[in-house]
Amino acid sequence: MKDQIQAELQKLMPQFKRVTKMIQEAEDSWTAHYDRTNPDDMYLRDIFNVVGDKLGDVEQLLRVAAAPVAEEGILRKGKNGRYSLNGSEFTTGQSIEYLDAGYDGYDPRWVYSRIEHNGTDYYIVRSPKLLLNGLKVRIKRISRWD
Repeated sequence: MKDQIQAELQKLMPQFKRVTKMIQEAEDSWTAHYDRTNPDDMYLRDIFNVVGDKLGDVEQLLRVAAAPVAEEGILRKGKNGRYSLNGSEFTTGQSIEYLDAGYDGYDPRWVYSRIEHNGTDYYIVRSPKLLLNGLKVRIKRISRWD
């Protein structure tokens, strides 16, 4: 079933891209497509932009799910305060997957997230209290946007 789900989602990608492009084109010249004095038009404009953002998120998640693993290993904190994997440093906003060892009652699984900085140290958004030094992580080779 999981392969069927993935295949069906991949089939939807061209439609996602087409609709996302239409929303962006309408937004680029929005006054030609929406009446700014009409609250219903402004409502639709807002909703379409939210939908466009969500479709972009779906596209990115599908790219991540299908991407090959580029590197896997143990995260280490360097003297400069940044965390790295095999010499590649992570910075704010960068995607990362970490191995959730199942301490929270779940079976072990890879979790997709990103790195951020709180002014003191870096953290993983999906699990901000997780200790990064010594954490098993991986990065994927994600294809660029078309």
